[in-house]
Amino acid sequence: MKKNLADIIDNLSRTKSTGLLTINFSSEKNLLKFYLKDGEIYHISFGFKKGLQCLDDLASRQPVSCSFIPQISLDMTSDDIPSTEKLIKQLKEMNKFIDSQDSTSLSSDFAKIKDGIKTALIRQIGPIGGKITEKYISERWVPSNPPSKEDFLNLIDMLKEEIEDPQSRREFLQEVNKLLEVYK
Repeated sequence: MKKNLADIIDNLSRTKSTGLLTINFSSEKNLLKFYLKDGEIYHISFGFKKGLQCLDDLASRQPVSCSFIPQISLDMTSDDIPSTEKLIKQLKEMNKFIDSQDSTSLSSDFAKIKDGIKTALIRQIGPIGGKITEKYISERWVPSNPPSKEDFLNLIDMLKEEIEDPQSRREFLQEVNKLLEVYK
């Protein structure tokens, strides 16, 4: 489905997404990369170029597709980029349409399922369940693509071992399996 690139970034901004939005061009091996943290763009790169130079390249090229990879971060920032709101306005003026993999819904599905799993574990073992869930995700999941159902099943398998009571473990598994019914 064709979407305006500005609308895709606006949606990621409104949902306070953290991760990497990559843009592919038909005749280019390099990717245009927008790094976001809590919905704010903090770095842009395109090959060896950084910051505003990348937007000049975008203006002269037609993007083909994009994808969003959640939870990717980078230690560097682009000092010369305007605010996210101004970037969105500039992108709207460029009127760049792109084939979207519906990456923004994958990102929000991921966040909803992750929060649901965390909540289910908190119900069974208390507030420490949220910390344990985050610990397992940060230590054992290296985000390179949006997680698959199998990735979530592996996470659930690890987390269920944190629940000692068999009845509580069954309740946890029932709750999280309902969450995964909607995930591909």
